[in-house]
Amino acid sequence: MPICFAARKKRAVFALCLVFLCSFSACGLRKQNESQATWLTVGTADAGGSMYANGSELAAAITARDEGLRFNLKASTGSPGNLRALLSGEVDLALITADIAAKAKEESGGEELRVIAAIYPSVSHWMALRESGITTVSELKGSALAIGPENSATEHASERVFEKLRFPETGNYYYAGIGHGAELVERGEVKAVHALAGVPTPGLKKLASTKDSVLLRYESAELDKILSGEAEYFPTVIPKGSYPGQEEDIPSFGVKCLLCVRADMDENLVYRLTKHVYESLPELAASNPSFAGAEDKSFYLEDLPLSLHPGALRYYQEQGLTEDKER
Repeated sequence: MPICFAARKKRAVFALCLVFLCSFSACGLRKQNESQATWLTVGTADAGGSMYANGSELAAAITARDEGLRFNLKASTGSPGNLRALLSGEVDLALITADIAAKAKEESGGEELRVIAAIYPSVSHWMALRESGITTVSELKGSALAIGPENSATEHASERVFEKLRFPETGNYYYAGIGHGAELVERGEVKAVHALAGVPTPGLKKLASTKDSVLLRYESAELDKILSGEAEYFPTVIPKGSYPGQEEDIPSFGVKCLLCVRADMDENLVYRLTKHVYESLPELAASNPSFAGAEDKSFYLEDLPLSLHPGALRYYQEQGLTEDKER
């Protein structure tokens, strides 16, 4: 009997050692895979908007297809900050709205900008508390407003709206990220918050979940004025049900949000990224309303304000998605 017990004990010890060695080996393999991975930094925006969340989802979808690609997300004030960080080499990829990218390509250093694809639409939202009684954007004239971070795409869109709808040039306007702006509305410190962001926008969804809130409408003639002379904007709607209490579609305007790189990024790396982005878009669109329609070729590949990076162009040509043309 003691001999049998000793044998069983030895077998148990051996099994435990085997489990330990396998766990150690797996841990070592994970660390080895991580150390051998290509790490890329992506410029996004503040957590209250959709850019950070959508950038995170896109990065996760790519890594799920290719463990050799890993990502660090960098928060910022949005597109203009991401543009500067990309051109300076502070980030490797950046989410930049098409209006900001179009203007930047004509400026010093802007010739280095290239695009992989349009990823999702950023849409103009104005949200106020329902108790305010306000239903349209034009009713905000003279009110205290949160208009987005300073030098952001949201601020640029706010200024466009103010110009075309004849808001006071100097008003009670607060530079605030979308999450902070929503908090200002909740506390009654401003009448409304503006976001140029994907639908739904986390900070606005949180506000509408906390307080009875309403999305404000643009009248048709007002939208025509805003869209005139702004080539990268397009008419769209915020679909009903996007936010708690939203019972109807809200007419608005949007702009494409682009995944951008520098011209000097390795062509094979960009080809690899483009493949994973393209293959990820349908599943992202199925799981996240922000990406709805983004897998449509007319959205992600056509009417882009920047040239495709050669690595992206090569992939699309191989897929028959774009004609062979000079790079």
